[in-house]
Amino acid sequence: MALPASQNFCLVNALPTRPSIRAVIFDLGGTLLDWADWEGEVPQRWHRAYDALVTVSAVAATREQFVPAMVDAEAAYWARVARDYWSGPPSGLIADGFRRLGMRASEAELLLVLDGYARAVDRTAVVFPDARKTLEALRSDGYRLGLLSNTWWAAEWHNADLATHGLAGLFDEIVYSSDLPHAKPHRYAFEWTSARLGVDPGECVMVGDWPEYDIIGAQAAGMRGIWKTNGRPRPGPSGFAPDGVIAQLAELPALIQSWSQ
Repeated sequence: MALPASQNFCLVNALPTRPSIRAVIFDLGGTLLDWADWEGEVPQRWHRAYDALVTVSAVAATREQFVPAMVDAEAAYWARVARDYWSGPPSGLIADGFRRLGMRASEAELLLVLDGYARAVDRTAVVFPDARKTLEALRSDGYRLGLLSNTWWAAEWHNADLATHGLAGLFDEIVYSSDLPHAKPHRYAFEWTSARLGVDPGECVMVGDWPEYDIIGAQAAGMRGIWKTNGRPRPGPSGFAPDGVIAQLAELPALIQSWSQ
């Protein structure tokens, strides 16, 4: 039996409903952890890496040669991420720095530099005070939680850092771009994370502080994106339209809950 004309009209013109959110994915730096002067401390971290290297290995390069070469290698790494959405393993960046010195590092030397850099980073970040409570509240509400971070560090470093800040064990899945062929904002990074969570991208929301990498990238992959401004928002491109805006993580559970009302 045919539906009345009025009911047909309602069906044709009904607004499509978006699926309910089942998973929340977080960026790390600037979202859960705050590094006060990440860019400014780059040379200092490579000085520490050099210290770790020369304590146990005879290196032909001087500190004055080593630090600028590694700084340039790190800048080149991030420039390639921005240009190609590429990602690569931690050892690749260190090896590139040695190539700039006209040297080839042994596996042991690569590990020494990585370890020195990791120790330079250790405890330099501050966890946002509402991070743990927000993660616990979302877990209590039944959401699956993921972490997706652009980084050249090894996963072990980051996981140790999460433990230091009391955030270990709160995520169902943790994904670092150093383990992937592509970094944010490439849709592969988002789709890989949602697949690991066992949730369709349309049922995920990404929370991050960087418009292009976190929000626009997530939206292109079919997710919703919530922009965390920290009260000092990064400038977004023309037409940037996040699905939600928060200044602090504590605002997040209520915002997500409002979408289901």
